[in-house]
Amino acid sequence: MRILASPAFSNKKVNPYNALLYSNIKAVNFSHKKNRVHEYSHKKALLEKFDIIHFHWPDAYINPRHMLKCLQRTFMLALIVIVCRLKGSRIVWTVHNVVPHDAHHLTFSHFFMRWFVRQCDGLIFMSEESKAAFFSLYKTKSTTQYTIIPHGHYRTSYPHAIQKSLARKQLGLADDKKVLLFLGMIKPYKNVDALIELFIQARMQDYWLLIAGNTNSAELKEKLQEQAKAAPVKLFLQFIPDDKIHIFFSAADAVVLPYKTILNSGALLLALSFDKPVIAPHIGAFASLQQELGRKWIYSYAGGLQADTLKHALAFLEKQDYTVPCPLENYDWDKLARATVAFYYQLFPLTPTSIQAADS
Repeated sequence: MRILASPAFSNKKVNPYNALLYSNIKAVNFSHKKNRVHEYSHKKALLEKFDIIHFHWPDAYINPRHMLKCLQRTFMLALIVIVCRLKGSRIVWTVHNVVPHDAHHLTFSHFFMRWFVRQCDGLIFMSEESKAAFFSLYKTKSTTQYTIIPHGHYRTSYPHAIQKSLARKQLGLADDKKVLLFLGMIKPYKNVDALIELFIQARMQDYWLLIAGNTNSAELKEKLQEQAKAAPVKLFLQFIPDDKIHIFFSAADAVVLPYKTILNSGALLLALSFDKPVIAPHIGAFASLQQELGRKWIYSYAGGLQADTLKHALAFLEKQDYTVPCPLENYDWDKLARATVAFYYQLFPLTPTSIQAADS
């Protein structure tokens, strides 16, 4: 089977999700035939024939700041989708987000995505909550099929954890306090500025709040720096490279993800991959994973995060035993890849053997 993925491997340094998925898909032998995965480009989509065109963030193509460029890119993507469907390709969308977090033209984006959804032959959701949120906003054509395939873990993607005291020394943190970590790209919906205020209000003298990640907003960066001046808050407001991520998780006792809204979260799986308990809102994938793994690993709260909620969460997590790793076997990439390939074949009226014979 020939698969054109957008993206496949090109975003590996930013988010290894796609590279992990497609490297495992290439290793899946379905009916004794291999899958060929290609990195998406408009040229390949128009000039070559693929069985599957798999999009992950289609709204990113139509989100330039200037409206004229937005219209040009939208027209091109729509043309490609139409041409690929005429050539017999199946269009698949993994629904990471129901709506974009940072759309420059939100109304226009909604209009395009409603059209795009009706061009999809297959939809992949990462949780039941994701599926419910999707169908509350969109209508699909009657022949569209869907499945639930969760986000995979990151156990093999980064260097192994190191000794906690050594990690804290490298980060300039004293070893006489516990560490609460937020790590990831800092955007308004992630609520990091509110987290600092709540942490200060909670007055937890035995904790440091460690915040690591870049932000594209100079205003937000300045605000965070001002908040942290007179508080036990350590900031690393920069991109954290892959070979340094394990240091931050090694230094942490717990992770907090105080998002205002979220559907799926790679940051959650990243924290669990380092066997760190997570404090997060009871929404989206946080809710479904909390039900499976338990409150020991995901302390989820209803409504917005409050200072008392943060204190109670940390008090609860401090009493738990974390000598046994977080059970993430259901999130192994080989299992997720096999499920994805099986779903690809469901989109064709032919048998797998017939498809592969036509593809050879």
